[in-house]
Amino acid sequence: MAVSAAQGADARGYRETLAAFLAPLAEGEPPMAERAFLDLSTAQLADRCNVLIDAARHSPRREAAQAVESFIVFFQALVPTLAPESSREVKATFFRLVPSLVLMAFEDVGDAVERRRESHASLALLETILLEVSSVRLAPVESGMLFKSLDQLATLIAAGEHALARDVVALPLLTILRKNRVARALFRLMEVEVALQVYLKERLGYSTPRIRLPDDVPALAEFGPLRVFDEEGPDGVGRSYLQVQLPDLPILSDIVVHLSPEDGSGEHRLRLDGLGSVPLDLPPGLYEIGLLYEPERSPGA
Repeated sequence: MAVSAAQGADARGYRETLAAFLAPLAEGEPPMAERAFLDLSTAQLADRCNVLIDAARHSPRREAAQAVESFIVFFQALVPTLAPESSREVKATFFRLVPSLVLMAFEDVGDAVERRRESHASLALLETILLEVSSVRLAPVESGMLFKSLDQLATLIAAGEHALARDVVALPLLTILRKNRVARALFRLMEVEVALQVYLKERLGYSTPRIRLPDDVPALAEFGPLRVFDEEGPDGVGRSYLQVQLPDLPILSDIVVHLSPEDGSGEHRLRLDGLGSVPLDLPPGLYEIGLLYEPERSPGA
């Protein structure tokens, strides 16, 4: 890490914060290097992040410091959710960004509103990318491309090249990750639909994926990938729920269960909750059943 402050920064606060973050892990050892940071325990990682958060809270540049603090807290919350390889790479990216984060927290850019906006936008875009990383499972070749891109992104942000970081690396990378997520989600849905069709044909003799309510509920109660079960609600009233099990698909609320009644009286679209369940309050009858991947749009999207 380069321990230097740019012109206009609170040089003392920058140096002291960086020195505290890189403090030796044991007396007599050299300052903490990247390899040692990657091997920190959860408690040790929290301690090092808290050094940065505490420093940011004492910075006189409140708007910039709050953006930096938000990113550090996001990083701490994200790391435990990642697979081991992804976790190490994301931590490596964070370690390389620390000088830039500290500089952002202490830097006095005066009236340079556009510069502040770009630096904050870079952190927000990086958060989005890391969230995408947490929601996909990558092949080895894809992982290599991703981690190389993260390294490039950290380098460009550190150099203050926020527009290049956004246009040349971040946005193309985000597009690839989202396409990957969609492709894998559709594949998982297809797997469940095929398994459901085979099960219903063998168990109930249906030639297409369909269920008859309430007659087929006992049969679906025994089928793992898509099952129906009864549960008592907080009001003490028992209700039927439909639950879908989709491995490697973290955002289950992106899935909509499509039920089309045989009599054509109107289609039903049931969006799963975060646990993959949805109340099954439908009239008795025979329904064609299918699974759709329809991510909810975020506000303003």
